[in-house]
Amino acid sequence: MLAEREREIYGSSGRWNKEEQEMPHSGGGGSHSGGSHSSSSHSSGGSHYSGRSGGGSGSSRRTSFSPFPGSTRYLYYKDRTPHFVYANYDIRKKNVLSTVLGIVIFSAFMIPALFSLIYGLRGAIDVPKRLTYFEDKGKRPDYLIEDDLGVLEDEKALKKTMKEFYETTGVVPAVITVENSAWQDDYVKMEQYAYDQYVNRFHSAEVYLLIVYSSENKDNGFDDWHYELMLGDDTVHIFTSKRTRDFNEALNKRLLDRGEYSVDEAISETLNEFRPKVMKTSVNTSSIILWVFVFFIFSIVGLPFLIVGLKPEKIPPEYKNAQPCNLTMVYQEACNFCGGVYIIGMHTSCPYCGAAITPHQYVRDEQGNVVQLIK
Repeated sequence: MLAEREREIYGSSGRWNKEEQEMPHSGGGGSHSGGSHSSSSHSSGGSHYSGRSGGGSGSSRRTSFSPFPGSTRYLYYKDRTPHFVYANYDIRKKNVLSTVLGIVIFSAFMIPALFSLIYGLRGAIDVPKRLTYFEDKGKRPDYLIEDDLGVLEDEKALKKTMKEFYETTGVVPAVITVENSAWQDDYVKMEQYAYDQYVNRFHSAEVYLLIVYSSENKDNGFDDWHYELMLGDDTVHIFTSKRTRDFNEALNKRLLDRGEYSVDEAISETLNEFRPKVMKTSVNTSSIILWVFVFFIFSIVGLPFLIVGLKPEKIPPEYKNAQPCNLTMVYQEACNFCGGVYIIGMHTSCPYCGAAITPHQYVRDEQGNVVQLIK
């Protein structure tokens, strides 16, 4: 039976396989000689204005003083003379695509980072809730005290403490004392023995705190004692890794002070000390710092895209009042009032002073473009 049970727990390799079982986990332990231990399971003027290249979209926006495929001719006035520029976009408007692209790229960085931050902060703040395993089943727990060593001096007081701990936390303490040989003869280490005891005694009830204490008196009078904690998986929000470590250290310290505490008194005092502590809200400062740092890194990487996307685009002032000019033939004429030169067929009044302009007769094509000036 023992060999079959070991194969079930440790696997065919003979190694203890907690991942296969996913039942209880070690809370650490200690000994008279070794101290406590914690478990690890747990432009213009001859050049061209090409617009803004922010967000990688600038290369698709082009202006030139010579026509090119896909371009539109725009007419603008500067220094009382007409000028033409060719562009494949509306030179009067800002590059909306660049802005949108900058925001999209920034959001691609920040939205996952924000959700990760929220998730991380929620995980870093632990608010313990009392376990209701037995209440949900309509049962009351049994408080296991099994003293094969005969070292527990007041089992009645110990059981009272165990009951109070359960009523506050929903975690059921259990205490077993055995000879060292109980685990040294058949197990590689005490943690494996404690695990086996938990599985055999409590089965799938993941709400127990099992304390296994063992001892052996050497010929020289040395009390070679050891202990191991085994916790059900449902207790992880109450016995966090830090609380488990603190509990383990406190119990080990009391067991070492045998002049002040008996074994059962050390266990009772530790349970009483941690009964209110394990139900307090805890904040994992290290985790918060880590997640804030990750969010900060994502912000630094994504922010330049947002800045470039939202950066005001400098559109030349003369481009703001530019007009698409589809005239096949271009004729110029000076205003009789201000002398400013304008393009015939593009205006009904002088673009400089607003005065009426000389009427003309044109020959237009099917699209309405002026193709010839008659007079």
